[in-house]
Amino acid sequence: MTPELIPLSRALTKLGYCSRSRAADYIKSGRVSVNGEVTRLLSSRVDLDRDIIAVDRNRLSRPVRVVIMLHKPRGFVTTSSDEFSRKTVYGLIPNDLHLFSVGRLDIDTTGLLLFTNDGTLQDKILSPENEIAKTYIVTVNGKVTGEQIGKLMKGVEIRDGVICRADDCEIVETELSKTRLRIRIHEGKNREIRRMLDAIGKKVSRLHRTAIGGLELDVPEGAWRKLTDEEIKLILN
Repeated sequence: MTPELIPLSRALTKLGYCSRSRAADYIKSGRVSVNGEVTRLLSSRVDLDRDIIAVDRNRLSRPVRVVIMLHKPRGFVTTSSDEFSRKTVYGLIPNDLHLFSVGRLDIDTTGLLLFTNDGTLQDKILSPENEIAKTYIVTVNGKVTGEQIGKLMKGVEIRDGVICRADDCEIVETELSKTRLRIRIHEGKNREIRRMLDAIGKKVSRLHRTAIGGLELDVPEGAWRKLTDEEIKLILN
């Protein structure tokens, strides 16, 4: 059987050691070795089942899978460090588990954010091909018409040639000056929902993710907890 070769940076992620961007830094700085030989080539490819990979001479092995949910507050960026000294979500979770986020929520978006040390699981959740839905409650200015909801379901252009559509969209509540919508998408492009609403003339004042797949957020703002194997299956099913 032909071995499956993957980029070395991706291998470090799959082994739960770090994110791909940080892996690239480790490789370029000469901290990573494969079968005893230091490599600085980002183009290096390895077989996780056969090759011995080490960072700072410490051999890496497949860790016990950990997945946690975090209720992300507003005002936190989804990165491990920030050049503008803004608060990061990594300050809200334990740093001894070596977890990395499954996708991102922008600084003003709140709600369900997943972290794991399992790169394969991360890929499954983020891949558009698997069509794992993300559900949001969105607050916008003014009233939303049925015609506008139809446009979101049919698809709107968020930038030149890029069309995005909602898998589902419904009005949750209408007040005099604002409307709350429940929107479900599965692609997850950068600021996708904000751009979709902007395309129909609606400004988002609050964006909150409530679910990923069948997993619903159930911890207070700023809190986190580990997921069970059954809950992980809810994400993928």
